[in-house]
Amino acid sequence: MNPFATTQATLNLSHVAIREADLDLSSTCGIKYWFLPSLPDSKVDTGVVWLAAGASGTALHTHSEEDEYFSVEYGELEIFCGNRWIRLTAGQSLTIPAGTQHTLRNQSGHSCLYFYSISPQFASLI
Repeated sequence: MNPFATTQATLNLSHVAIREADLDLSSTCGIKYWFLPSLPDSKVDTGVVWLAAGASGTALHTHSEEDEYFSVEYGELEIFCGNRWIRLTAGQSLTIPAGTQHTLRNQSGHSCLYFYSISPQFASLI
């Protein structure tokens, strides 16, 4: 289990709304990213993502050495993990183990906001 699973479940994301997205692809892909700061020696990458209704995330990919954790703050998020789609709603989370193919999408009629963490930070991407 990802060590952030318990501490990040109570994360208050209200600060995200007060600044512009670090990467705004909403007009082309329906995605906005806010990259959260980490300690200088941290090996964890964290962020918040807004996904428009009907939008898809990254292409199907695998992290050979990193676990990736997702926690839905509002809306619905579907994550393809291994060989099946898993639907998460607000308050639910999922950890994708290293070496597992995954991608995500929002097929609902409403936008979605989710938190993610990748640990250790981008050691590899296949």
